[in-house]
Amino acid sequence: MGQTEEEIKQSEMYQIFVGKQVNKDIHRMKGNRMVEFAEALGDLNPKYVDVGVKENGKPDYSKIVAHPAYPNCFTVNAAFDLLGWKFPLKEGQTEATPFVLSFGKVLHTGQTYDYSNAEAPIVHGMKLYTTGALEKAYIRNKRLWLQMHLDTHTKDGKLVVQTTVYTVFREGGFTTEY
Repeated sequence: MGQTEEEIKQSEMYQIFVGKQVNKDIHRMKGNRMVEFAEALGDLNPKYVDVGVKENGKPDYSKIVAHPAYPNCFTVNAAFDLLGWKFPLKEGQTEATPFVLSFGKVLHTGQTYDYSNAEAPIVHGMKLYTTGALEKAYIRNKRLWLQMHLDTHTKDGKLVVQTTVYTVFREGGFTTEY
């Protein structure tokens, strides 16, 4: 099901945001949080939850890796970056018009994770940096559909995951006239 001609025309105003970079987000990976996430999903695979014990009795997270869906914990923040985006001022305007009006009008958000180009697994103690940009913005069925591409790297620049974040806003959650 494609867009109607009217939806294509409505979508044009959002194209100024396509390619816009999201703010860089920084996250420190904590083993206990990685384990809690896998357990919450019901995935008790030892590579995600089998924590050893160090000689001093403290947990040893060195042998586990993050669950493949764990980037949800830090990449979803990129969607909230949209709250600060504004349309350029028009002549006579004194205040810029916001792109997103209310995150409370999010109908759905989802993510896909691509590890095919990953150079390192996500492990305890890592400091990760997420950057990216809006790839698509369009209207369909009176809803604003957004797609962002995000890359998450180590401090050394090694790619750990590429994420696509999909967000759909209901009417009232986004600017419709500019």
